[in-house]
Amino acid sequence: MSLAEVNHVQVAMPWQQVQWEGLLARLQEGRMPHALMLRGEEGTGKNQFALALAQLLLCNRPVANTACGKCKGCQLNLAGSHPDLAILEPEEAGKAIKVDQVRAVVDFVGKKAQLDGFRVVLVSPTEAMNVNSSNALLKSLEEPGEKTVLILVSHQITGVLPTIRSRCQVMDFPIPNRQQALSWLNTLVRDAAKSEKLLNVAGGAPVRALALNESEWLGERATVLQQWLAVLSGKRDPVRTADGWAQYPLKDLMAWLLAWQIDLVKLVSVGGRDIMNQDLRQDLQAASTMVNLERLFACHDHLLHVKRLLNSQANPNPQLLLEEILLKWSQVRLR
Repeated sequence: MSLAEVNHVQVAMPWQQVQWEGLLARLQEGRMPHALMLRGEEGTGKNQFALALAQLLLCNRPVANTACGKCKGCQLNLAGSHPDLAILEPEEAGKAIKVDQVRAVVDFVGKKAQLDGFRVVLVSPTEAMNVNSSNALLKSLEEPGEKTVLILVSHQITGVLPTIRSRCQVMDFPIPNRQQALSWLNTLVRDAAKSEKLLNVAGGAPVRALALNESEWLGERATVLQQWLAVLSGKRDPVRTADGWAQYPLKDLMAWLLAWQIDLVKLVSVGGRDIMNQDLRQDLQAASTMVNLERLFACHDHLLHVKRLLNSQANPNPQLLLEEILLKWSQVRLR
């Protein structure tokens, strides 16, 4: 679901209370920053936080520091027709934010608020803007106008132009405390064991874990793991495996592979204390006896590079990326 389609009141997540209370204090003191950058791992709830803040700023009668959901401002907001809110996101998931979209927002920022309150611009993800789009937004960041707040969300801060970052006050949203994340997730999943597994698969990101619970391909995780380990042991061809993996969401695959490699590093170097994927310990323990640690680090660095590419506007060939990932993985094996 796109941000523009959200039609209910949002609240900050339990693990975001420090950031939320900090902004509330600044709002009450009249010191709300004109441009905020919310950065952190995808799936930690930054978009929800951004929407909650936008809704609060546009609410006429907040209740308990949250949008009331009933006033004229809230009703317009929830109907997707608030004249003082602009949401800037890709027209298609995974695509770029176009320069024409940004220019429309620049025009929006240059006008006065129609309802005599704040004007809010929400951009997500910021790294979906290319150089031209980013440059088009700079004027709005430099001269935002009275009572205008720009909220930019970034899952990959290195993909955002330095000129954009430098004009924003940056707020960090790290992976939350595990017990806090599990408690929140289990109230929705209502299965403690499944919640634990989902959070493991999601790399500790609870909102991503919830999305995985609603996806149809989570059951393929065991198959992907066994094929990945077979590539490592030399029993499976990397290119053939890449062909089979083309059916899977590449960003989810990347999250799994990164988490598994981190667990392997822990198993090799510190005996596997606190590994994320406890349900896969036996398989990963066996794999840890086959890897060269130096090459494992190099392979992990390559995965991070691919992750940055996927979050940029480089538009890489997914099939070639998978082949390269698996070929490099096959070289991690001890010789």
